[in-house]
Amino acid sequence: MTDTNKIKENTTTSTIAQDSSEIFDTYKQGVLRITEGVSKFQPQYAQSISNLQQEYLQMTKEFVNKVFAAQRNWAGSSNVTSTSTTFPASTYAPYAEQFRRQSNEITAQALSVFDTSNQLAINAINAARENVKLYGKAIDAVTEFNNNVANAWSSFFTSAQRQQYFRQ
Repeated sequence: MTDTNKIKENTTTSTIAQDSSEIFDTYKQGVLRITEGVSKFQPQYAQSISNLQQEYLQMTKEFVNKVFAAQRNWAGSSNVTSTSTTFPASTYAPYAEQFRRQSNEITAQALSVFDTSNQLAINAINAARENVKLYGKAIDAVTEFNNNVANAWSSFFTSAQRQQYFRQ
């Protein structure tokens, strides 16, 4: 092979490598810009969801207060003329106490279930976050392995080409 051909081949190889590098850099920058753009909205989504939850909970509290106020008002009204509707009087105190106790037990059990399910949900989210970290480490390991394989093959082919040139 002549020196001119070697220079031309090296120049072509350098140009291709430089063009490939620029293409990869362009794609990389595009993906990073998109990721950055998406990440700007994440806090706004989280805040909007939190605001929605707070608004819903506040509305639920107000609804419960109004419904029970209306029932209490209706039960205490002297305009109730239905003979089939009876409301507990002071003579029904044992039943009222039993109802209060059962209601408190149900409420305590429901809160316990909510606490447990919320803790499970938080644990699942934390586990998912840990899995994302592990996934990142796995990607790093696979990338390193692939780079090592590519370098080994490149080294092998480079040395095989050198041996071919020396034989000629």
